[in-house]
Amino acid sequence: MSSELVGQILLNQYRVDEHIRSTPFGDLYRATDTRNNKYLGLTQLPKSASNNSEVIKELENIAGQLRNMTIPNVAAYHGVFQTPQHAFLLEDWIDGPTLRDVLNKNPVTVQEALIFTKALCNILESLHKRNFLYLNLIPEFVHVNQQGEIFLSGLMGCGLNGEKNFTTLNKFSHLHLAPEQFTGQALSPASDIYSLAILIYQLTTGAWINGKAAPKTSEAIRKAQLENIPPAPISLNPSIPDNFSRMTLWALRKKPEDRLKTTTELLSSLTLAAQTSVDAIPPQITPQAGPVTWALLNEWQFLPTLKPNLIAQDLPPLHDRLANLDEPKSKKQISRNRFVPIFLFLLIAGFASLFWFVKPAPVIVPTPIQVTPFVADFTAEPSITPSPRPTLENGGRIAYTCTRGDYNQICMVNRDGTNPIQLTDMDASNYYPIFTPDGASLLFASNRNGAFDLYLLQFSAKQLIQLTQNVGNVISPDYSPDGRQIVFANKVGEEKTAIWMVNADGLNPRLVYAGVDEIVAVAWSPNGEKIAYAMSIGVPQEYEIFIMDTNGKNHARVSEGLQGIGGSIDWAPDGRNLLIYAGPYNDKDIFKLDINTLAVTQLTDGGNNAGGAYSPDGKYIVFNSLRNDDQADLYIMRADGTNQVQLTNNPEPDWGASWIE
Repeated sequence: MSSELVGQILLNQYRVDEHIRSTPFGDLYRATDTRNNKYLGLTQLPKSASNNSEVIKELENIAGQLRNMTIPNVAAYHGVFQTPQHAFLLEDWIDGPTLRDVLNKNPVTVQEALIFTKALCNILESLHKRNFLYLNLIPEFVHVNQQGEIFLSGLMGCGLNGEKNFTTLNKFSHLHLAPEQFTGQALSPASDIYSLAILIYQLTTGAWINGKAAPKTSEAIRKAQLENIPPAPISLNPSIPDNFSRMTLWALRKKPEDRLKTTTELLSSLTLAAQTSVDAIPPQITPQAGPVTWALLNEWQFLPTLKPNLIAQDLPPLHDRLANLDEPKSKKQISRNRFVPIFLFLLIAGFASLFWFVKPAPVIVPTPIQVTPFVADFTAEPSITPSPRPTLENGGRIAYTCTRGDYNQICMVNRDGTNPIQLTDMDASNYYPIFTPDGASLLFASNRNGAFDLYLLQFSAKQLIQLTQNVGNVISPDYSPDGRQIVFANKVGEEKTAIWMVNADGLNPRLVYAGVDEIVAVAWSPNGEKIAYAMSIGVPQEYEIFIMDTNGKNHARVSEGLQGIGGSIDWAPDGRNLLIYAGPYNDKDIFKLDINTLAVTQLTDGGNNAGGAYSPDGKYIVFNSLRNDDQADLYIMRADGTNQVQLTNNPEPDWGASWIE
């Protein structure tokens, strides 16, 4: 048994705990995400695959298509990851016996077999409706959890309907492939139906489709699949109803066009043959309907439940923090005169220089995906999202960076200026707050544990969770509109600051676009199709604005003719405009940039303004300004630049705001 990875911690996050088995894709291990305290299935790719850039590219491609797909009772697939020595796949771990363990027992009743059949038919039908084929339906990928629910793992082997190839990377006995998978024919849902029929045959007869133990050699398996007609199941187990036996053989016909056409048709035919109905089949294993599997569950040594891994220093309740706001400042705080120059420097430099204040921890960088060459023109008109959301009666909440004492902290205030709250208070810098799309949590960057990483403050639980760890130094996060992914700018070692993404749960940090120079701000479009970013073009502390597809391709410059563009951007809720700031040193203004016509509209005039962000309904803009005796405070104006009103008034800088309804 392989134990090469056992005990190792990959990418400073995934502890490999135990080798489980070989699979068609490589050796499967159980691992623990040490940051999120979550069990994962980790499949180590064989060297022949991990050293093949085309294989890795294909795995990344399928991962990108599957990552946002949610199907009940399917183990979530998180994608392909790489270190200098290994490449591996990650998916959720389903703790419990597999169908292989069930097959090692006596044949089960038709009633028990139908529980597995119903669950797998529902999963396969969901994939087929999305134009995906599963293609590797082996008993090792069928799991039963502690509650008797049936799950399917191994999504990494999926392919598209109509393709002629399928993914298998490891030496493995292909006992459950359809005949067309051996001959290179076009694949269809009939291929999955054939594989499922083999499992049904094994469950009810205790034998492989040759009527006895499965052959050992690849050639014998191939010959049996292409040429041999399986014995009728009823001949091996007389308790099987005759029509059930016939339906099983129908699904095992050699030609795809001769089989049952859909998994729904297969399930209906088998239940009718068993003189029952689909609704009468339990949705999960029960002691009465599934005694063989239930006995396995009672014998199984289930893993202990892991609790969420929170950082050591949780925030106190928000009402306590409100009560402490009026206490005298600590001695470590310094005068505003010392901070105004610092704030100006950060403002004009687009905050990029923060990276040089903290030496990043050594990291192992996942292999970047390929990006398309840089282009100069923007020709494609983006689609527009639905109408903006209205804000609450008091205008919603605004989170912002508040410099307090020696460090940047995170503060929050209502749009009408009521209930100001300082959310963090520690000897570390915290900045770039952004609300989750539902407004229930706040994401921000902090260097409290060394390098700048992303942290999530959950308001209801009053807990702080670290999302990234040792990926570099992180700035400017933004959520995808569906809340499933986060895009951010990241500086790794001595490399230029680049665009990265990570799943909303902190899994799968990955490089999306390396850039041709320093990138200091990113923002996800409201329709989810584009990402805007601010990148240096060689002039110190000045940037230009670009747009790209979310896969890091099709880059287009959308800013032109503006002097001294700064390092912040925000999309209008309708997706037509970007908020930017520009101007000479110490005299910046807020501009609206039309991404279709490239026209710019100046919204402020004087005051040294920066960091504009729209309200959820697009009617107002919050921004920071130094107009009040060089004191950096937040202001609010209408979207057309009128009615500019001061929101905060603190001797120390307030800046970098975001707005939630």
